[in-house]
Amino acid sequence: MSFEDIKSHLDRLFAYRPAGSSREQAAGLREALIEMKAALSELRVALQETDLTLGAARKDLADSERRGRLAADIDDQETARVAEEYLVRVRGRVDLLERKVIVQRDELVMAEQEYEGMRAQFQRASHGLPIDPPRAAATEADGADFPDPDPFLDRRMREAAVDAQLEHLKKKLGRE
Repeated sequence: MSFEDIKSHLDRLFAYRPAGSSREQAAGLREALIEMKAALSELRVALQETDLTLGAARKDLADSERRGRLAADIDDQETARVAEEYLVRVRGRVDLLERKVIVQRDELVMAEQEYEGMRAQFQRASHGLPIDPPRAAATEADGADFPDPDPFLDRRMREAAVDAQLEHLKKKLGRE
């Protein structure tokens, strides 16, 4: 399950908020927190699996480099050529997996931040307070005289960067 899957599921859960009390809304938030915690666990497992795959690919890369050197040392041109071709593929795989780990870590951090925000809303709602604190009080507490910038702008920029990185990887793999 990706972070986008989690977000779309939560958006569906919160698309309709009943006009009931904060405590009633807390029940819905509690269920969402449980689902989010399970999704976070899935993201962590996927990251661990990718880390293990990356470790195996790095070992394969080291073995391939060693075999290529051995073939070159005994002056076996054909084996050295085949080893170099394989080495190029393995390097590409390692590069791809390294980028995948970076994206998965970023995705996990974003999901954890979303979880913490949702947990804070749950705590407020379970104490009978409004889920979202008033904007004016938040800016006064910060000492700012201006409203917060668009909170989704940073997220959109990160998503655009991830999309560009994925396009680059797709092009790179298409050429090899």
